[in-house]
Amino acid sequence: MKRLIILLILLAGCFGLSAQTGLFNLSFAIPIEEADSLLALSDFYTPNINDNLVRYYPENSDFVEAILVFVEPQTRRIIGWFIKYNPDNSEENDAYVLQTLQEMHGKTNHFDEETQQLIWFLSTTRSVHIMYADDNSLTVLYYDSYFRELFHINDKTAPLKDSETENNTIPESSEPSPSSEDAR
Repeated sequence: MKRLIILLILLAGCFGLSAQTGLFNLSFAIPIEEADSLLALSDFYTPNINDNLVRYYPENSDFVEAILVFVEPQTRRIIGWFIKYNPDNSEENDAYVLQTLQEMHGKTNHFDEETQQLIWFLSTTRSVHIMYADDNSLTVLYYDSYFRELFHINDKTAPLKDSETENNTIPESSEPSPSSEDAR
């Protein structure tokens, strides 16, 4: 009987850990070097891995504009990430992202009417937020409220390659609105 209980506890722990892995195979608490390798496998590059906010850009894709990875400065581990999709993506592209999120994190979620965000609560502090930005691009934020102060972006515009358009802007703060956190 004790073995069965221990096995069930271990299985529950494994399912909890798998829910912490998200889009692009990124996971909370992995080292930035591991995240860099995972994103490089998906043909993303960064001009500087040493910051606490590491910006990645696609080499050959028009589907994603940028991925921002938030890093805890002491441990250099991932505390969250923000994906900004191309505003010219089709509805089918956006539906595919939503379907992938549902397959990864389950169909149970919360829709915040005020902020128009669809939210999955992964733990008491970790959540996934999907919503449209002002430029009509789909965005996905993997957020850990324990590190709330580290989810601010100092400059509004990300440095872009010459081939990118002038309208690519990253929001000043990717922190979810207080109302979405209160809904927990």
